[in-house]
Amino acid sequence: MKRIFALLILIQLVSCEKPLQEDVYSSFGPDNFFTKADDAESLLNSVYSSEQRRGFRNYLLMAEVTSDILIDREGGLRSLAQPLEDFTWNASHEFFATAWTIHYQTIYRANLVLDQVPAIPMNDDRKKQIVAEARFLRASAYVILYDLFGPTPLMTSSNNSSDDRPSRATKEEFIQFVTTEFQEVSDILPVVAPQYGRATKGAALSQLAKFYLNNKDWQKAADYAKKVIDLGVYKLFDGANRTDLFDVKNEKNTEFIYIRPNIAQPGLGDNYLPHAAPPNYKFKAPPKTNYATQLKTLSAFYDTFDPADQRREAFLTQYEDINGKTIILGTDDKRSFKFREDLSATGESMGNDFPVIRYADILLTRAEALNELSGPNQESIDLINAVREKAKVALLKLSDFPGKDALRAHLLKERGWEFFSEELRRQDLIRHGKFIEYAKARGKVAFDYQVLYPLPQSEIDRNPNLVQNEGYK
Repeated sequence: MKRIFALLILIQLVSCEKPLQEDVYSSFGPDNFFTKADDAESLLNSVYSSEQRRGFRNYLLMAEVTSDILIDREGGLRSLAQPLEDFTWNASHEFFATAWTIHYQTIYRANLVLDQVPAIPMNDDRKKQIVAEARFLRASAYVILYDLFGPTPLMTSSNNSSDDRPSRATKEEFIQFVTTEFQEVSDILPVVAPQYGRATKGAALSQLAKFYLNNKDWQKAADYAKKVIDLGVYKLFDGANRTDLFDVKNEKNTEFIYIRPNIAQPGLGDNYLPHAAPPNYKFKAPPKTNYATQLKTLSAFYDTFDPADQRREAFLTQYEDINGKTIILGTDDKRSFKFREDLSATGESMGNDFPVIRYADILLTRAEALNELSGPNQESIDLINAVREKAKVALLKLSDFPGKDALRAHLLKERGWEFFSEELRRQDLIRHGKFIEYAKARGKVAFDYQVLYPLPQSEIDRNPNLVQNEGYK
């Protein structure tokens, strides 16, 4: 069965120039499945395809509709978003099963690379790189699973499947596995990617810094953020306006450390903006799809911005509709247009690359970790100010913060201003102990156990060895 699945992967990655013929002169079998360098590259590409094509919909809504930033109104998505917004989700929500399936598909494909590529005769250096990239992608998938569900089963071979009924790893086992993978591949991956969008040393070190941060291992978070900084290959985007960073024409920049690439083609593009655009919005380069779904920003969040902050300019507050009428967006109705319209796109598929980790995140990661270690300090203030300076907003002074709690509170705000619409808010609120508190402040009946989502009910049903997260039994 697993060989058939692997064959299907290869078939999906190979295009035919001529119609299929009846006569079959060769076929895949156990002796000629993965035998050439091209097979190794195809296998690796299948892992990237799975890891980078997960789109915005599921994870953005799980990360921000549950937070103080985003709400979803109208359209077909609302029925899925509403339980998240109201904290009434259960283990049968389709987003959970989709996230589980996508990331374990990535893990399976990565394991297939790790099981098959070492035996393929090819350039040893390239083989080593392929294996390191596959390990990076597998560990990245586990980071997402851990963020959503906590420790999950660690699958390390393509011969393993859910049919084997694996148990969940312990927290200690899971953290050790993920951190070891990133540490080891960071010594192998190149500092500069030979191809845009590939894994690099900086990407692996950044994943480590963020993973340690979210697990509150402050010293290692600070140390690994410093390792990224010391590489000397990243810097904050230097544009006339901070919002220019997310224009498709600027996507290959030194601030994006690791991205999910998009191109303006059906099935390969990003369709966030058509979900955020208000009714009858007049796109700059029509025709563009305008979905019924309305992703809106809560005014309580928007109003926290300094009016001088360029990051605030990423929000649509009024617009001209297709009839030439000017519409003013009111309370809880402003829209994040952080990812600007791709003028070369038609329909809903735009080419804006999505930043998984960018350099601003690494600077603020180190600033937060240093504050947790020793309280307000000049280095943390300088790191925060480096980001604020790019947004043309007033710089901070060390004397503004009398203690650790004050700077921690500011960092949570700063991260909101900097990373809205980037799938980070939920994990930031959880790390700061504010996720449930803020939900209750918005009038939600929320419980402490909801800092984790439930394991998908479909997985619990098929594997009796999976123990559901607390509170969801």
